[in-house]
Amino acid sequence: MKKTHKKNYRPWGTAWIAALAAVLTAAFFFSCRDEAWQEFVRIDGETLRPPQLLGVACIDGGIIEVRFDKDAWIDGPLPAVYPSMDVLGVEDGSRSVRILLSEEGRPGLRYTLEATVRDERGNTCSFLHHFYGFNPRIPGLLINEAVTAASTTIYTLAEIAVLSDGNMGGVTFFEGTKSFADKTFIFPSFEVRAGDFILLHFNTEGLPGEIDETQDMTSASGRGSSASAWDFWAPGTGNLSKDNDILSLYTNPGGELIDGLLYTSKVYEEGMKYNGFGTSLMFEKAAELVAAGGWKIGGSEPYPEDGFDPTGATSTRTICRNSSSGDTDAAGDWHIVPTGFRTPGEANSDEVYAPR
Repeated sequence: MKKTHKKNYRPWGTAWIAALAAVLTAAFFFSCRDEAWQEFVRIDGETLRPPQLLGVACIDGGIIEVRFDKDAWIDGPLPAVYPSMDVLGVEDGSRSVRILLSEEGRPGLRYTLEATVRDERGNTCSFLHHFYGFNPRIPGLLINEAVTAASTTIYTLAEIAVLSDGNMGGVTFFEGTKSFADKTFIFPSFEVRAGDFILLHFNTEGLPGEIDETQDMTSASGRGSSASAWDFWAPGTGNLSKDNDILSLYTNPGGELIDGLLYTSKVYEEGMKYNGFGTSLMFEKAAELVAAGGWKIGGSEPYPEDGFDPTGATSTRTICRNSSSGDTDAAGDWHIVPTGFRTPGEANSDEVYAPR
């Protein structure tokens, strides 16, 4: 009797169908244009990305402005502010979200904002971010004199001239700029009058006489203090750079530039990196000062010759503006005084140091 064998076609049929499906799928995707695929990827990435926080500032006595890179809405409960201030409401749905407070807060006091926001697709971002109480009475100020070369008996210091009445709460001094700070000092809230001087002492020792003066100009007795100026002390900061840096003043740590001094003894030669400033950091500081309108330059980018050359300055030969505190935001505002003519806490001398 002849035996017959029944063939099982099912495995082969399944494999054939799977292979055909794979070929068709590949053909479909490879038939898509590269541009369409790239567009799909780009849109997908944007769809998944929450709003990015760009900054927080108290722009008026009772309004906090929170900036994002895309339209944002407050998600969940109202934001919280510490130290506690009541939030009355929000204005959202744009790149600038406004938070309305029940009170103005203290000028220059550091607060913390806690909030959660979402974009139109529901992507959320939660954050804690510091801001400073709005100060509507920031006085006119200029950096007026600087000791950048210390000695065993003289601290490095910066003198600030007060040009108009106001309150110093939150005003911030940087060695460097706000984005590239080597040293930072935030002034407390206290009243000043036109004609006052403020001395900020660096590399101090934390001695009992190093008192920050907010009410009595004569209360400090630390080294270099002046009975005719408001003295402040920055312990643990080290000395200011002797010959290559920027000194700057801002309305608050993240605020607007008030004044700046670019000083450097560097000399540019053809082909030098960082335009001859020595480091990329120093170049970035100079570029930020220029971009903020705090220093004028001769070309499109800053070079050492745009700055003030401090060569010859010592602890007894200080870097000074002219006696009228003129300000053109350029090296011509500045000079080095001879030994015996330094005047921290008083009007500057117009005597000019002449090297032999």
